[in-house]
Amino acid sequence: MEGIICQQFRPAVLSPLESARGSRASLATHLNLGEGHMPSYESSMRNLAKAKARWHPPRPWRSSQESQMIRRYVFQWLTCRDRNRPSGRAWARQLGISHTWLQKLLRQFLANPSEIQREVRRCGDPTFAQLNRAQVHTRRMRELEELRGSRLAKIAKFLRTS
Repeated sequence: MEGIICQQFRPAVLSPLESARGSRASLATHLNLGEGHMPSYESSMRNLAKAKARWHPPRPWRSSQESQMIRRYVFQWLTCRDRNRPSGRAWARQLGISHTWLQKLLRQFLANPSEIQREVRRCGDPTFAQLNRAQVHTRRMRELEELRGSRLAKIAKFLRTS
């Protein structure tokens, strides 16, 4: 009796490549591309050349002055030997940067310490007034859309225009 019931049910379709009749269909047929549809090498190279011609470097996240100040503050944090030195994440949060960028700067400093030492000797220790001026400059540049905007700013701009 159980064998009869099991024979009446058809197996479920387990693959998108398998048609309702149970035969295998090719991926190209399933995606309605036609048999053997693949862009030619020449058309791929033309598209790549167009993309390279239109490419431009991405805009920075902050002004170069603010980036330099952050680099100097991170170096100051690195060379600090105080017992109350904050963690890397806390220091990054206070500077308004991601902890991963702080780690990237640390790797750069450890790989080439003479570069940052020259910069600190040339400019001196960073001050909060200098950092504030650099942040104001960054805000002005962002208002003029010379820098990348945040995702929230893009959403807010979209909502204002619609």
